[in-house]
Amino acid sequence: MILQYGQDGFDNKWIEFLKHDPVHPLIPFEKKITGNRTVFVFTDNNIPQFMVCARIGNKLTHNMEDVLSDDGYSSKFDVTYAIFYSIFRVPEATLKGAGKITIKEILVICKSRGVNRFFTLSPIPSLTQFFKKIPNESQIRAHLESFDGPVSKFHLSNGAKIQSINYNADSSDIRLNESWGIMVNYDYNFI
Repeated sequence: MILQYGQDGFDNKWIEFLKHDPVHPLIPFEKKITGNRTVFVFTDNNIPQFMVCARIGNKLTHNMEDVLSDDGYSSKFDVTYAIFYSIFRVPEATLKGAGKITIKEILVICKSRGVNRFFTLSPIPSLTQFFKKIPNESQIRAHLESFDGPVSKFHLSNGAKIQSINYNADSSDIRLNESWGIMVNYDYNFI
């Protein structure tokens, strides 16, 4: 079952998991639930399995600055994009394949609310370990499509396609150290 923050049944103790978000640990919890950002949790028998932080808005974002800003949408008719920017398995998770289930169920929920475009803005952990200098786009695509990284393997195995490679997408120390600030939009509009 998918529950959204603020929805009946969402246990506020699950917020603790967000404090240990392995993808974006430095983004304060309050920023993840304000404006056009929200959090979903997938549970199995009321045990949290996966969490997804999403930005719902009217444009495809290519950097974390845009993810964390509000684009001023005013009605559900303006909301056309869901950008999943943090997807992670919670430490107590027990269900295999929960990531795939989570994504598919969130897509169904968002579609029922008028959202019709689905992307991620995802990191490329360890990119700096594979390349000595900043790689070009074709080198990055080849690296991602080789399933060498856990993030690309997760998204491509779940049916996503690479939408775009985004240079200067995140200037946090974490992203600069692991990937020169490069991130990827994965396209989930095909599943």
